Amino acid sequence: MAETDLRRRTLLRYGILGLPLAFAGLPIYVHVPKFYAEEIHVNLGVLGSILLFIRLFDAIIDPAIGYLSDKYYAHGKRIMACAVPVLIAGYIGLFNSPDAVLPHPIAWLIVCLTVVYISFSTLMINYYTLGVGMAATTHDHTRIAAFREGSMLGGVLLASMLPPILMQHHSIRDSYFLFSLILAPLLILCAWLCLSAARTRTKIVHETTLSFRSLLGSANVRWVLFIGFCNAIPGAITSTLFMFFVTDILHEESYSGPLLAIYFLSAAAGMPLWTKLSTRYGKKHSLLVAMIVAIICFVWAYGLGEGDLVPFIIICILSGLTLGADSMLLPSMLADTLADKPGATATGFGLWNLTSKLTMAFAAGIALPLLSYGGYKPGMENTPHALAQLSLCYALLPCLFKAIAVTMLKISPLHQPRSVS
Repeated sequence: MAETDLRRRTLLRYGILGLPLAFAGLPIYVHVPKFYAEEIHVNLGVLGSILLFIRLFDAIIDPAIGYLSDKYYAHGKRIMACAVPVLIAGYIGLFNSPDAVLPHPIAWLIVCLTVVYISFSTLMINYYTLGVGMAATTHDHTRIAAFREGSMLGGVLLASMLPPILMQHHSIRDSYFLFSLILAPLLILCAWLCLSAARTRTKIVHETTLSFRSLLGSANVRWVLFIGFCNAIPGAITSTLFMFFVTDILHEESYSGPLLAIYFLSAAAGMPLWTKLSTRYGKKHSLLVAMIVAIICFVWAYGLGEGDLVPFIIICILSGLTLGADSMLLPSMLADTLADKPGATATGFGLWNLTSKLTMAFAAGIALPLLSYGGYKPGMENTPHALAQLSLCYALLPCLFKAIAVTMLKISPLHQPRSVS
């Protein structure tokens, strides 16, 4: 089946579901802590413990969700359709605690977050699996990933810009109420477009479901998961420290929103380029180029200081372009390795989700203690040594892990042939 058989219209309808999923995902990690601390007045220590426990639970259940999704592969679309209203209900409840439960906000938070995480992970894993079933060639996997990840970047942008806009006209609680209501029609419409357009084009036999041991017995699967973990750590570190760097190094806190927008828009703009390069030169070689360019571009952030907004914008643009390759080529390579493993597609992406989520905990566990050791204190006057430690953690530490990922990818046996056209 020729690559051109997968029409752009079909790709658009499949990819559009990534927008509301990313739109829902960002506030779960960014806005929930602030909302429950400031509006519901949950103790920060208690809140931190709850979020840590539930996020670990969220990461651990992903492989189990993937395994069950493989077991009931024939009902994948029905599973996704059922998860949509569950996610909407949990999401609206998360930001809109009824008066009757306000005396017990912790219990309400735990229930709502559990519902949201399970339904969100179910949708995400089956969404990735659906894309694998649509592909007929290895280049189809790249095109599918490009449309999906591009839509997700759009969802991240929308989710990052909408709350501040709403808060200009409404209270914080009303703003989050409206934000959660917007998700409902957006998710329903995009899910309908995706599920009605996506058709399984390859005959993936799911007579039996592979065990985790059997799946991880594949060297290529292990390599992709390990490289993905190493390559995701730099992004996890920079996202954790971004506000600290912009506020205390650049002294440009008011530009944090536009800087993020520039970064993610650059990633989306770069996806067509990486799609063409991977088709011509192979995914591995194209990804290697992108990762090396990312190091070359981002290492210069270490020398920035107050007033260096323009150089940082350039860094955001160039490193954002390379993010487009990271976002689509690694999931595409995982799809390649899973395409010939009947009964393991969703399980594989469940493990992929697990490694992705663990990077956030891993990054915080490395970067934040290093900042504390260097004497850095957010929102306070800091010594030159403390600020230098912040620059080192934000700029050089991610480059170190990116270099490790480059080395692992270079020596890996992963291979995808060039286009013969």
